[in-house]
Order: sequence, then structure tokens, then C-alpha cells
Amino acid sequence: MDRKTIGAKGESVAARYLIEKGYKIIERNWGSKWGEIDLIAASGVIPEVYVFVEVKTKVGEDFGTPEEMINRRKLAQIQKMASAYDSAKNKPKRLDVVAVVLDYTLKPTRVDHYENVYF
Repeated sequence: MDRKTIGAKGESVAARYLIEKGYKIIERNWGSKWGEIDLIAASGVIPEVYVFVEVKTKVGEDFGTPEEMINRRKLAQIQKMASAYDSAKNKPKRLDVVAVVLDYTLKPTRVDHYENVYF
């Protein structure tokens, strides 16, 4: 299993989770000169909020959790990309993190959604 396969699986799990919670996925893997945002979603509540989602995925937790892979630099980078994405639309926005743990057959064993972690 390579990192790209694991990451794509985690993003699919996170997208499905968010859809089940009432979010609408607007973009997947949106890129700018500063990098890539895994998921961009609409909150599904009024007023609608753009939710910029960083997905962290690990197979098992023997060597740490997905949450431990998040750092301030990456969050600041996503904030910059979110501002670029939203510059013309000017909607309320927030940054969420979805942590996904997969078993060794790539089935999800844990999905945790952390709302409004940075901005």
C-alpha cells in the first residue's frame, strides 16, 4: 500500500462521512500555488459556510495517530489557500480536520471530525 492509495481512501471515507452529516462536497483536491486542500464543503446550514477540510489518514495507530500529523504550518498554509479560493465569493469559512484510521484491509475503524480548528 502506498501513501497515495491510503490518502485517497481516507479522503473518500471523510467525504462520505461529511455527506452523511449533511455537508455538500464542492471540491476535492483543490490546488493553488500554495498547495492542495483535500476537501471543500458547504455546511448545509444557513448562512452557508465554506468548510475547508484537511484529511489525515493512517493505517493503524501503532506509530501515532492521524491527529499527531497536523501542524501549525500546514494549518496556516490551508488558511492562505482558503482565502484565495474564497476571495471572489466572500462567504463565511472555517477549517476542519477529519482524522481517519484504517485497518490493514483499508476499512475505516475510526473517523473523527474536528470543527473550526484554525482561522
